[in-house]
Amino acid sequence: MNAHFHLMEQAVAVKPPGPALPALIRWRAAVPAWLCILAGLALAGLAWAARIALFGDSAQSPYAAFYPLVSLAALCGPPLLGATAALASAAVALAFVVPARGGDDMAALALFMLNSALTVGLAEALVRVWSDRLARMARAHALEQLKSAIVESADDAIITKTLDGRITSWNPAAARIFGYDAQDMLGQPVTRLFPPEQIEQESAIIAHLRASGRAAHYKTRRVASDGRALDVAITISPLRDESGRLVGASKILRDITAEKQRGDALRASEERLRFALEGARAGAWNWDCGAMTSTWEQHFFALHGLDPEDHPPCFDTWLAAVVEEDRAQAEQAVRAALAPGAPDYHSEYRVRAPDGGVRWMETFGRVERDERGAPLRVSGISLDVSQRHAAWEAVEASNRDLQRANDSLKKFSYIAAHDLQEPLRKIQQFSELLSLDCGDEISVEAAYHLKVLSESAERSRVLINTLLDFSRAANRALKTASIDMDALMARVLQTCAIAVAEAGAQVRIAPLPPLCGDETLVEQLFLNLLTNALKYRRPRVAPEIVMTATQDEGRPVYRFSDNGVGIADGEQARVFEPFVRLREAERVKGAGIGLAICRTICDRHGWDISLRSEVGAGTTFSVALPAEARQAA
Repeated sequence: MNAHFHLMEQAVAVKPPGPALPALIRWRAAVPAWLCILAGLALAGLAWAARIALFGDSAQSPYAAFYPLVSLAALCGPPLLGATAALASAAVALAFVVPARGGDDMAALALFMLNSALTVGLAEALVRVWSDRLARMARAHALEQLKSAIVESADDAIITKTLDGRITSWNPAAARIFGYDAQDMLGQPVTRLFPPEQIEQESAIIAHLRASGRAAHYKTRRVASDGRALDVAITISPLRDESGRLVGASKILRDITAEKQRGDALRASEERLRFALEGARAGAWNWDCGAMTSTWEQHFFALHGLDPEDHPPCFDTWLAAVVEEDRAQAEQAVRAALAPGAPDYHSEYRVRAPDGGVRWMETFGRVERDERGAPLRVSGISLDVSQRHAAWEAVEASNRDLQRANDSLKKFSYIAAHDLQEPLRKIQQFSELLSLDCGDEISVEAAYHLKVLSESAERSRVLINTLLDFSRAANRALKTASIDMDALMARVLQTCAIAVAEAGAQVRIAPLPPLCGDETLVEQLFLNLLTNALKYRRPRVAPEIVMTATQDEGRPVYRFSDNGVGIADGEQARVFEPFVRLREAERVKGAGIGLAICRTICDRHGWDISLRSEVGAGTTFSVALPAEARQAA
């Protein structure tokens, strides 16, 4: 702070005074003006006495009346003005008062001019001395005002203290930072601001100041009036008197609490980022395109199998770490990202791991450009995606295995549709022919055996057809289109007309909105639900079947309700599994695959199928479509 004040003193000292300053000082110089006038009169008196002594009492000396005028002219202007006044006075005296008639008068005139010259010189000397003094006083006052303005308006606390630690000045910023007014702190020990454990530091600070005599900078903690701990940066400078003796110290304290908190938060954020990068197996990097320099985060080196001591971060080092087969593609991706108007940088490549294996890397970068579109720098992050590639390869292998299984299933479906059904038809036909041909000639037991044989063949045929339905539902290529649900349900009812009549069922179908799907599979879905409702009815209770369509949170929902036997809570989760037969369904013939086909059809369309059921009270199946399905229809 003292250094700053010293520079300000120099600035004020070399600053030229304003144009109004000399005249102001001259008019304010009353004391030297009167001294000059009195001196001029004294000189005039001496000159008059000398004239009388030399020329007698009869000699006249009128010039004494002009000395005050000459003195004032010398005081109010430059020396030329005083000399001009002297000449003018002599001319007036000669022309109008005492015209020169002889040598005595000329001697009096010469004496007047000499006295005038002395008066002008004396006036100029007095004015110069007094002006210099007033200028020094003005500069000192301006410097004090400047110092005071700086101290009063500073954002930092500025405190001065004696060598025994007593506070002698306290600026407004100190009051704002610490919460103490100046009247509360002037004369108080500065240790009032210290935490208890740091009070002993004051003597060490003063001792260092005495020993070094130089300013010192340090960071520490202080305490505000409300007990808050403040982190502060302090500059302490020596204060000396005019003789250079150390008399105290000035302190500039800056509150860095918020700055330190931001720094701590930044370090914590960087630490979290480091942990996150390590956990994500990622490394950050930055490339300055203009300076052609790069900075790499530590983990970036490790991911690329590089030692920071042996491999300086640069483009060539990175490119050399990429496996040879990927280098051209990796380099081209960088060049493409730097082209004007190109999108952000993205690339995948392989590097050699320290264990000799191959590591897959995926890199993302943001290109910063100038106003012309030229690249300035590129910053980004590189991720180890080896596990993802391994997972992709595993999925690809599974897909290949699944495709082979599907191909085998299709072959089985073909065999089941042709090769298996043909022997079953022959078994059923020949057993029926044998029963007709033999008539009453075969025994009752043989006739029973033929009946069992025919029924078994029929059950096998139904099971094969059911498996074919399941296979078609799972593997058929979807041919989606808008479906008229009213027309579709009319066909379903027509297909089941005989079964509906035999069961005495009442079927009510509300007007249904269209939907988008594979019409064949959708018809199979609701045919299975209707068949299921007709099969699993309560004894001696006419089935009541209702189908409606509603909106549930913007999603179209088709509901299919019956009053059948219902499903126990513990078995509801299993009804959509293939070949599952529930206890309530043991008396009904079936393969246990109808609802599994319904689930498969819904899954392939992206629909949700669920049920709500109570034993003895019936079941409601809900088929919920995505919200956009209605719009697509």
